[in-house]
Parts: sequence; structure tokens; C-alpha cells
Amino acid sequence: MVSKYFAQRRDDPEHGTIEIAGERYVLVRAASLSVEFFTLVRELYGPGRSGEADDFSRNLLFDLAHAIGKSDARCFHSLMQLKDPIEKLTAGPVHFSHSGWAFVDILPESEPHPDDRYRLIYDHPYSFESTAWIEAGHRPAFPVCIMNAGYSSGWCEESFGLPLVASEVLCRARGDEACRFVMGHPERMEALLEQYVQARPRSTGYATGYPIPDFFSRKRMEEELRQARDDLEVRVQERTVELSRANEQLRTEIVSRQRAEKQVLQTAKLEAIGRLAGGIAHDFNNLMSVVIGMTSSLEQRVGDNDPIRAQLSEIRKAGEHAASLTRQLLTFSKSRVPHAETVDVNAVVEEVVRMLGRLLGEDVELSLALSSEDCWALVDRGHLTQVIMNLALNARDAMPDGGRLTITTRSVTVVETNPPAELEVGPGEWSIIEVEDDGVGMSEAVLARAFEPFFTTKAGSGTGLGLSTVYGILTGAGGSVAVSSKPNEGALFRVFLPRAHPSDRPQPSASPDPLELAGPDSPVILVVDDTTALRNLVSGLLTGLGYRVVSARDGDEALDLFAEWHEQIGLLLTDVVMPKMNGRELAAHLQQQAPGLAVLYMTGYTDDEVLRYGVQQGECKLIYKPFTPHELAAAVSEALARRTEPTGRD
Repeated sequence: MVSKYFAQRRDDPEHGTIEIAGERYVLVRAASLSVEFFTLVRELYGPGRSGEADDFSRNLLFDLAHAIGKSDARCFHSLMQLKDPIEKLTAGPVHFSHSGWAFVDILPESEPHPDDRYRLIYDHPYSFESTAWIEAGHRPAFPVCIMNAGYSSGWCEESFGLPLVASEVLCRARGDEACRFVMGHPERMEALLEQYVQARPRSTGYATGYPIPDFFSRKRMEEELRQARDDLEVRVQERTVELSRANEQLRTEIVSRQRAEKQVLQTAKLEAIGRLAGGIAHDFNNLMSVVIGMTSSLEQRVGDNDPIRAQLSEIRKAGEHAASLTRQLLTFSKSRVPHAETVDVNAVVEEVVRMLGRLLGEDVELSLALSSEDCWALVDRGHLTQVIMNLALNARDAMPDGGRLTITTRSVTVVETNPPAELEVGPGEWSIIEVEDDGVGMSEAVLARAFEPFFTTKAGSGTGLGLSTVYGILTGAGGSVAVSSKPNEGALFRVFLPRAHPSDRPQPSASPDPLELAGPDSPVILVVDDTTALRNLVSGLLTGLGYRVVSARDGDEALDLFAEWHEQIGLLLTDVVMPKMNGRELAAHLQQQAPGLAVLYMTGYTDDEVLRYGVQQGECKLIYKPFTPHELAAAVSEALARRTEPTGRD
């Protein structure tokens, strides 16, 4: 069948075409896609970077050949009307030979099951890649038949409808007796390769250096991130159903209450969401720490012009976005303790306006009326930025046909005996931000529910978290928010924040360079976390910064390690909440033996959960998951810089 297909060949050099069975083919020199390609990439990378260059070449050639194999299989199966997976598979080696890649010998120990038990072991006696390297007089240290592995696994993946990858275990180009490949499911490849080597003890000496193509590692990372996002959505939906039931019960209880009791209801709703969100925050923050940390680390290793860098950047951004959603949910309650500081409200507004850029659209006219007097507030700077951003984007959505958005700042002193009629705020000194639009406005019914979590009038495009976030941030900062609006008359949001003064700002202190203390003489860091992936990530990042690291999965293992390394360990970096022994208990044990030991806690839980274990900012150093490699480096450097000299050890 395949021979008949390839017999239908028509060459037309005058038009630069070669057609086989009506399909256009392209002839390419074998060496240009093998030894010469590796040589070219090494020249582009420059001296001393041949390892990076070869990794790039292998990944790119495998990805390309894998895609071509899938495409060729799909086309040929359709033309020949092949349905059975075995028929589709057996057409592959013959097609492979006719197209000049290599002749294929499939070994009888192969088991092409249509599931993850799939195993194919085969030889390419005449691989074009090995021949190209041999004829060029090069003897590489690694298997060179990259495109053969990619094309074969791509064809078989299309034939069986399951992910497959092939790894070359023997290669003629490096002096082996044959070009031999093992193909299987990506998750079972390491086990299949180990079985292959164990079954051939005599070949152990040279059946080495068989890398599993990184294409599938990246693919699995993307799939895990996508699955994590889907799991989060499901869990949020489940919690939302529970919240809806709780809200219905609350509504029944407050029917007879007066308008003054609405504040109590709103607080109860936000605390309920805070508890629900806190229940998933720990596991999710651990997961995002691994994703963000690994992708940030990989980005640093990849060149600026490497196409893989853009993919890694997208993965990292998606992880950061997912982590920001968790932080946004936690803002509803007081579970997340804000880091208040004295900020210039006018300066923050101007920064946000610059960030808004094209988000508002050209049909929205933005007008600023900033106070000429000092307008300072005591608030978390990042939270204030989020408040202004949310209100501005909410105003934009209320003006679908364009309009005018005005942001005003001012300071007032409210006296209990003579409060301004338009201000819904108690006595005191306040910094005020007003965000006003001339959009569609709100009815009384919508106005009454404006700050409710998950309530939105933007069908299909809104989460209902924006104004709820604003409310949670401001009440947590000791301020408030009020809104006035009527249908078709726009809306005016007033943000009230406790007023501060420039003199209240603390003097900045010099921060140590995150990399300054790393070196051969720096103390050993003991890393303790019950999540294996995160523990390995943190250890790897610190090792890459030059620190010496030992790690443990729980308190008992940490105590054993400390007994062995206590003379050299200068910092304990530990998770707060762990089985058997929590981080605070572990630190107490170790500091009894080494009073000068520095301690840095890391956690994915919310602040109220962490406080139950006696750990709080100010008393000790604490870093929240997920964190970036730079944030980790800075926290470790600062903790080491502040540690006290030991007074003696038991």
C-alpha cells in the first residue's frame, strides 16, 4: 500500500515541485538537519556554551520532527482510510523508509498497547542522522538521532491517540552497535528505560546518556498548571454553593433588622468567604510557589532571544495571576494582615493613572483634581493601588459608549458636632479619594448589593469581586467606602482613609544585598518543608545562589540533620504548619541547642492560621508563599545579616 503511494511521484523542477500521490514533498540534505545544525547552533551560542547549544538543538529538532510525524500520520491515515491503531502503526515504518528517514526493525519484545502500558523497542540500521555524523568524522558523546525519535513517536502518538515519546538508548554515531530506541508513555519512560538496561547487564557500560526529550516536560508543566487552575475553579464553585446556603440562612435571620445592622451582615459575609478562601490557600500557594519558582529559575537560564523564554514567561505570568486571585479572595476578611505605611495619596493616584494606560479606552476622558495640600494616609500601598484600579475599571465598564471619569483627592477633619452632610464617616482626620463617572448609574436595588461578594451586573464578564475587594481592603485599614448613584446619572464612590502626615514615615534602613552573604564561607541553611516539590525547589534556588543547603521533610528528620551539621548550620528556613512538629516547635528545640541560630519562617497559610502557632511579623522573619527567587534570596540574606553570634552550644 505504501509502495503504491510513493510510486505516484511527479518531479517538476521548472516549477520547483515534487509531488507524491498529489501531496507536495520537500527534499532536504540530511546533514543540514543533523550534524551541521548542531554546529551552527554552537557557533551562535559561542565558546563555552556547547552544552546549552546542544540542549537547544535537541529540543528544537525533536519538537519539529514530532509535529511532522503527527501531521504525516494524520494525512496518510486519512488518504488510506486506515482505522485500526495497529494498521496505522505498521504503515509508519514503511512510510518512514520510503521518505528517507531510516529503515525500521521493530523488536519482538515490543508491546504496543493502546494505553499507558505502550512499549515499542526498535532499531534504525540506516538512520540519516547517524550517517551524517559518521561521514562528517564526528563522534558525539550523546545519541544524535533526535528527529528520528521525534518523528517515530509523533506518528505512533497519532496512531494510538495517546501521548508518546521516544528515547535513543544506543547510537551508531557514538560507536554503539546500532541505533536503538525505546518508546512509551512520557510518565513511564524512566521506568521503561531502567527495565531495558536491567534486562541487558552487558550493555550497561555503553547504554547510557539517553535523555528523555524536554518537550514533554514542558508540556506536562503546562498541563499541571492548567489542571491546577481548573481544580481551583471547581473548589471555588463548591465553596460558593456552601456560601450561598449560608447567605440564605443569614438573609432569613436579618429580615427584621434595621438599616444600621447591614454592616454586621456585610462583615459576616466577608468573614465566611475569608474562611472558605483560607481553606484552599495553603495547598494552592505551595503549588504556585513551585510553578513560579521553577519558571523564574528557568527564565534566568534561557537566553533573551530563545523562543522558549516567551513560553516560560507566559507560564510564570499565569502562575502569578492565579496567586493574585487567591490574595484577592483573602482580602475580603482580616485573614491577611496588611502592611500599613504612610503613603502620599496623590502620588499613588498618579501612579495608577499611568498604569491604566489604554485600559480605559480612548473614548473615556480622564480628569484629575488632586489636592494642593498634603494628602497622606496610613494604608498598605499595594492595597490602595488595587482600590483605585478597581474603582477606575468599574467606572469604565459603566460607560460602554465612553464618558468622563474624574478622580479627586482631598483631606477633611470631621467634627462630631458638625459633620458634613455628604460624608458617611465618623469623626476624625480623613484623606478622601473620589472616583466619579457619568455612566449608566445604579438602581436602588443594585446599590444595596454593590459591595456583596460575587454580585455583578456584568453578565458573563465579571466575577463580582472588584467592589467586594475594595470594601474589604478599606475596612481592614480602618477606613470605609460610600457610593451614591441613580440610573443614567453616573456614580460617585468616596474612599475614606485615616489621615497621616509625612513626618510619620519611618526612616529607611539599609537592606543587605541578597547575594552578598552567599559564598563558600557562608553558614549552612537547613530547609524544612513537608511538600517535596517545594522543598527541592527552595534548596535548588539557594544552592544556585552559592549557599550550602541541607533539607528535611519534617521536624524529626530536621533534628537528626541538625545533630550532624549543628556546627555549621546558621539559618533554619522552615514551614510553619507541618505534621508531627510545627515550625515554631522545631525552632524552639534547635535554638535551645544553638542560641545564635537565625530562623526564617515560610508559609502558604493566611495570617490568622499562622498566628495560632505563635508566629508573627515583627517577632520573627516570615516570608509568604508563593514567592519569587529574588524575594527568597532577599529574605534569607536579611535573616542571616541579623543573626546573633552564638553564646555557646550544648
